[in-house]
Amino acid sequence: MIGRVFIALLVFVVALFSYPGALLVSVATRLTPPPHASAAPAGALPWLHVAHPANGRPFIADDLGRMILLQGAIPAGLIDFWSGTDANDPYPPPFYPIERSAYDGQCPNNSARYAYPPLCQADINGMAALGFNSIRLPLSWSLLEPKRGRFSQTYVDRVGQVVGWAKTRGMYVIIDMHQNAYSRFMDRPTKPPLPNGKVINLATHSGAPAWATYTDGFPSEDYVDHRELNPAVFEAFSNFWYDRDGIQDEYISAVAFLARHFKDDSTVAGYSVFNEPLDGWNLPPGFDDLLLFPFYRRVIDAITGIHDGLPCWSGFYMPAVCGYPDLGVRDVRHLIFLDTGLLREVTDFPTHLTLPVSSYRNLVLGIHAYTHIYTFDVFANQAPDKATYPWGGYEQGFAWADREAKAMDAALFVAEFGDSPQWDHVIVTNVLLEEERHRVGFAFWTWKENGGKDKWGVFASPSSPQDPSGCLRIGRERLLARVYPRVSADPNLSYHYDSASGAFSLTATSRSGDPATIVYIPAEVRGEASTQGAAQGSISMNPDGSRIVTASPTGGSFRVSVAPEPLALTGC
Repeated sequence: MIGRVFIALLVFVVALFSYPGALLVSVATRLTPPPHASAAPAGALPWLHVAHPANGRPFIADDLGRMILLQGAIPAGLIDFWSGTDANDPYPPPFYPIERSAYDGQCPNNSARYAYPPLCQADINGMAALGFNSIRLPLSWSLLEPKRGRFSQTYVDRVGQVVGWAKTRGMYVIIDMHQNAYSRFMDRPTKPPLPNGKVINLATHSGAPAWATYTDGFPSEDYVDHRELNPAVFEAFSNFWYDRDGIQDEYISAVAFLARHFKDDSTVAGYSVFNEPLDGWNLPPGFDDLLLFPFYRRVIDAITGIHDGLPCWSGFYMPAVCGYPDLGVRDVRHLIFLDTGLLREVTDFPTHLTLPVSSYRNLVLGIHAYTHIYTFDVFANQAPDKATYPWGGYEQGFAWADREAKAMDAALFVAEFGDSPQWDHVIVTNVLLEEERHRVGFAFWTWKENGGKDKWGVFASPSSPQDPSGCLRIGRERLLARVYPRVSADPNLSYHYDSASGAFSLTATSRSGDPATIVYIPAEVRGEASTQGAAQGSISMNPDGSRIVTASPTGGSFRVSVAPEPLALTGC
């Protein structure tokens, strides 16, 4: 450990003098940005891209240049969690089948032995019924590349099946390379644990395959009841960031394999490169700026062909200045989502230098909004409604995220947020308000989850083990089935939805001839909708009872509003 810290400090000193060179390469290549909004085939969803206004924060835009708010949930049925049955098998079969045929017109039985139900077409339909227009779809490296150098086409085809379901409902998919505490193939827990340690629950770990998990004999046990505060997890992450035995190169190849498969599919909004990256034994800001974001740049180099950074070796540790060879995918139309380091969730402050990462134009900074769930106040055992941190409240994390994204020339997205349902009135309610104020889309963790009443699913846990879920939680339905602008030519609009009364108001300004602002009204909201001011409004009804307001600007300011009326909730 001491040697590893010494290496990190040495690299930091060297990079202080060499990292600007990589930035100069990045700036130079900005002179010829790649195309971003080529036409999609007939029947396909429009391609998305990141728009870069002269004086504002970049934003995700559709093919007409309108700001698009992606709102959705995160189903966990494709993640490779441990089920308690394969502890000694480095190549266990997936718990749920990954063959497409197992889901054609049917759904495998749920199991109480697994943390989450299988993901089926009914789930996609259920998300669409709540008004979601996107899905953040988490995958596991251990299923994508179970044996080194051998990628599972069966697994990718299963992902393609879900993408196809989403396309039929007009929903975008963010393909998320997911992990939780690095891998479920950690060394067996220490029994009994060392002082102040706790035996780990491998059922909450996922990510890397067994062959890419190097813990070097460090004790595998949790501290302070957090799965990431585990010496074996720290060591495994550190070995990944320093490319032990070329495992980081293999990861980049796995992302490239995915990108090659979905290169021409506009239903896929883009790729989330690495979920909740943890420092390992490294310390911020060195971790973020010398290891994490250079890693992101290398992934971007590999799948887009953008040549940032300097030519370097591969197969072992690559300094921050290093780029990566073009792997021949040349995918220059998809968004690339970059999660901040996990420590940002604890501080609600940036833990990195907010500098451009890549010359690729379609970058999205992904934050995880877990104020009062993973922030410092939790370690002091403070309840969310009585917490003394963050000092700036919920606004602290979002205000800094605005600055981060703008400085990095990236759009902003809340890649995860959620909580135990008992705190929805405090946490989810306030996070949704901040997302409105900052005009940012979100992905809610999680869609469905097995277990007790405190599990985080939009649906209650099933009462019968084989049921796909319990009932839709009425509190979650009230908060998440919301009125919101799906697209607008005014990226500076303001809007607010009152989930208690069903009232909604939006104010925007557009020029005559600008494309329309589209407002979605879920079936639960029954109030009268209207458009006032410099826009012509029309309302259409969908078969499920939801409505679409189309406000076509005539030049100037206009409003879209929904009158308050009791909600028609169907949950329990």
